[in-house]
Amino acid sequence: MTAQPPRHDFGPSAQEQADLREHAAFTAAQDPLALAAATWFSRRKNLDVQQQAEFAAWLAADARHAQEYARLKDTHRAVRRIPAHVAARWTVPQPSPAPVSAPARHWLRTLPYAAAAMLLLGVGAGGYHWWQQPVFSHSYATVRGQRLAVALPDGSQVQLDTATQLHVTVYRQRREVRLAQGEALFQVQAKQGQPFDVLSGPLTVTVVGTQFAVRNTLAHDGQLRVAVQHGHVRVAGARQEQVDLTAGQGVAADASGRLSAVASLAPDSIAPWRNGRITFDNVPLGTALAEFERYGDTGFIVRDPAVARLRIGGSFSLTQLDRFGAALPQLLPVQIVRSGSANEIRMAAKMPAQAPAMQLQQNK
Repeated sequence: MTAQPPRHDFGPSAQEQADLREHAAFTAAQDPLALAAATWFSRRKNLDVQQQAEFAAWLAADARHAQEYARLKDTHRAVRRIPAHVAARWTVPQPSPAPVSAPARHWLRTLPYAAAAMLLLGVGAGGYHWWQQPVFSHSYATVRGQRLAVALPDGSQVQLDTATQLHVTVYRQRREVRLAQGEALFQVQAKQGQPFDVLSGPLTVTVVGTQFAVRNTLAHDGQLRVAVQHGHVRVAGARQEQVDLTAGQGVAADASGRLSAVASLAPDSIAPWRNGRITFDNVPLGTALAEFERYGDTGFIVRDPAVARLRIGGSFSLTQLDRFGAALPQLLPVQIVRSGSANEIRMAAKMPAQAPAMQLQQNK
């Protein structure tokens, strides 16, 4: 099997780039406190348990936060009283300044400045929140044996492993990736006030700027895994469980979102597939073969559960599976027997009373 060379996605369109520049210019011109209050207000109906706690902490951190948020609520009530035919003109920012009608001038004069700003942003007028609309949205996928490198419009980089599906959405206040299956390595560009979340099964991984891998093989082996190469991430699972991971650490979870203990990881064990390799650390032979099968047909089968339980470890090339098969009888008490169109791995005629775990380091 030969792994296909990575393709490159050359990023957003000219319009998407213009939207991102517009967002950056808009954010830079706003009062940080008012912008933070508006962001929390716009998300108030969609906060999960962790986000509710973060919102409560934000309110308690400074008396001005609660005051600004209360002012925003008053503004929202005032905006909702504006007649629809007046508010409609201000729901979406206009491409160029337009004359303001007499009714609009009347309502803008009767509201505080913050209300006028909210009206221009579209808050409350028919429920259309301009800044909540995506400025970039795209799906990416790889087939079996393929890898893909993607450049996101915010400067972040994503590498997709074999049989991976994910969707990226960039909003003006946050970035969100949904990993449906497979594995991806993320190198996140830090953006102040614009968190980067990866949602996969019941897990949410939140970062600001780092390099980490998320793997969702629930359909394959029933597990989710997160591994950090650089920086810091927070992993939230079920029942409000969450752990913080730093470089060289990883955590696994099952389909219910129950988190394992934090594990220490070797640097070369994080996403080795990006270099065309696959790494095992004292795993059952059956598990190793199943992992190879994710990248393509191996031609090997195991029918004997005792053979499948034999343990092996090491680093192997994804493009030289024949060497792996040729070395197995030298390292494990097995033999390769042709069985129809496949090669069956069977227990050798003479097997030691207890076969030790074997390590194989395949030459590049």
